[in-house]
Amino acid sequence: MKASRGLLLLAVLSAPLSAVANEYNPDAVDTSNWKCKYCQFTEGYSGELDVGMGAVSDDSFKFGEYTGLHEKGGYLIGNARLLYRSEEEDARYYDLYASDLGLDSRSVAIGGGRQGHYELFLDYDELPHFISDSAATPFSGVGSNTLSLPSGWFRSGTTAGMSALAAGLRGVGLETQRKRLGLGARLFQGPRWEYKLNFRREDREGARRAGGAFFFSSAQLVRPIDYETDEVDASIAYNSRKLQVQLAYYGSIFRNADESLTWDNPFTPLVAGANRGQLASPPDNQFHQAMVSVGYQFSDRTRATGDVAIGRMTQDERFLPATLNAARGDPVSLPRTSLDGEVDTLTANFRLSSAVTDKLRLSGSYSYNDRDNQTPQAAYTWVTTDTFLNPATRTNLPYSYTRNVLKVDADYRLPKDARLLAGYEYNAYKRDFQEVDKTEEDSLWAKLKVRIDYKTHLSFKYTHANRDASGYSPVSEIGPPENPLLRKYNMADRTRDSVGAYASLSPTESVTFGAGADYINDDYDNSDVGLIHGRELNLSADVSLLLSEKTSMSLFLNREKIESLQKGSQTYSTADWSAENDDTVTTAGIGIKYQAIEEKLDIGADFARSHSRGEISVSGSQFPDLDTELDTIKLYATYRLKDDMSLHAAYWHERYDSDDWALDGVAPDTVGNVLSLGETSPSYNVNAVALSLRYKF
Repeated sequence: MKASRGLLLLAVLSAPLSAVANEYNPDAVDTSNWKCKYCQFTEGYSGELDVGMGAVSDDSFKFGEYTGLHEKGGYLIGNARLLYRSEEEDARYYDLYASDLGLDSRSVAIGGGRQGHYELFLDYDELPHFISDSAATPFSGVGSNTLSLPSGWFRSGTTAGMSALAAGLRGVGLETQRKRLGLGARLFQGPRWEYKLNFRREDREGARRAGGAFFFSSAQLVRPIDYETDEVDASIAYNSRKLQVQLAYYGSIFRNADESLTWDNPFTPLVAGANRGQLASPPDNQFHQAMVSVGYQFSDRTRATGDVAIGRMTQDERFLPATLNAARGDPVSLPRTSLDGEVDTLTANFRLSSAVTDKLRLSGSYSYNDRDNQTPQAAYTWVTTDTFLNPATRTNLPYSYTRNVLKVDADYRLPKDARLLAGYEYNAYKRDFQEVDKTEEDSLWAKLKVRIDYKTHLSFKYTHANRDASGYSPVSEIGPPENPLLRKYNMADRTRDSVGAYASLSPTESVTFGAGADYINDDYDNSDVGLIHGRELNLSADVSLLLSEKTSMSLFLNREKIESLQKGSQTYSTADWSAENDDTVTTAGIGIKYQAIEEKLDIGADFARSHSRGEISVSGSQFPDLDTELDTIKLYATYRLKDDMSLHAAYWHERYDSDDWALDGVAPDTVGNVLSLGETSPSYNVNAVALSLRYKF
């Protein structure tokens, strides 16, 4: 409101000033009739309604993976935006937004209040995830936490001997649905104090893949999802011209309705009594955090900010029994009834920035992150997949770490519209119960931005980073022990160099061209077993064309190539095999817009094609390529019936084809010791149409 009044005052004052200027300078621009479009204040009701119908030609979980357009048939188009603004002095407002009301991805938000005094909001949204529609399983009870084999099931040592498998298979959809409800309030006490309270509940239900094993034999299972998460945000803030302070609290409480998943063993047990297995589900847990943040403006050129947060994560879900195999005859006792997990967190961030001169700006920051795992240790007797009791106990390792990050950046304005940016970053990790106690990484980067003229912009960036490990030593508590020559990539010595360049060119007012390139090279020179090197190249180009006053066109092309080499050992010694991965993704597209009838009919079309290929070879032996192709065509038109009413039509065609050797041709009984879900890599050819009427008021 204050900004609107300021603009209005500026518009009023500018009229006589421009008149005086024109009196003494006849060539000056006449601004006496200029209007301030931001000074307009709409009172009362305004909004937009969009109602219609759409249809999808075929069923496909992949096509409607996150949108809800996964089923053949019609659906409702329902979108709305409703606004209310009272008189300027009263400053009350109410907003309603709704989108995709006819789909499983619907959302609604309602808010309102009095500007400068208070604000209330309520929102609700859903988000589906359709994972797979090609899975099949012989288990009954899908959706519950108990999976049973059909009556008459014949156990066998291999899937080929399961004579009742084919008759017992039934299709099952793997999908989840998230529903989230949020509400909150903000209260302003004068110009300096602000209070906020937000609450959000998220429910997630459905089914996902899981795996269960009985020593050498395993089965793909369908695990139920029934999660509930409550989140609370609360804060008090004080704001003045120089000082800003905020006290905040965040809490998260997670609950899982299913403690475990139990399933029948479809294979002939290796030992007597191993007829049922059990998997623990994600346990109930909580996280609570308190934070204080401060910002101070020392001068017009210098500002400092900082925040400190203290948190605690807890988990005290009771343990499941070590085995369901009562036939063992020797009950296995656990040293504790629950983990009694507790992790304390401390994070701190500080930043100082200053415009030292009109040309030079400097900034520096420091971040501290500490994860202190206070979970008590105990020695556990353990059973391998309800089959064998292991002679030695295992002790849980409460993993903790501390991270320090220091950054210094400079921004210097060079002559002739050029800028030089440079920076340094120090990143140190200190870990417990890990192969490397400490890693330190130094990074230097520089970036040059050049504006040759208003038509041409160039930028170049180079980064060099070097990570040193304090010495790699396998964790003695882990069994069986790992190869002492192995280096995990996130803790290994690494040298990284990256370079990037971008250019933007507008040779004419109707043509804009952009091109960019980025290259990253990672070398793990001190790794004998593990990741040896990685390469990544990204090339992109785009063109925008104004063909005429009524026609515009855009084109883009992107190509990304990722390569890696890793080495392994079958003999617990030096490397005796290697694997190369080569992934290439190419995406291109074109779009065109045309005003067919002036101020009446607009039409457009978009086409995009994407192709990805993954190549894997192990010691010279080539795996089949992983291929994915996606073609998308969209046609749309808008016809204005009246100034406030228009008709919208759209057509969408999409073809998706994928080849995955890990899925294709792998039936539930293809692998002798694995009862799989028999999924196939997704492919579809779908058409969708939509017709809606849009009304603005």
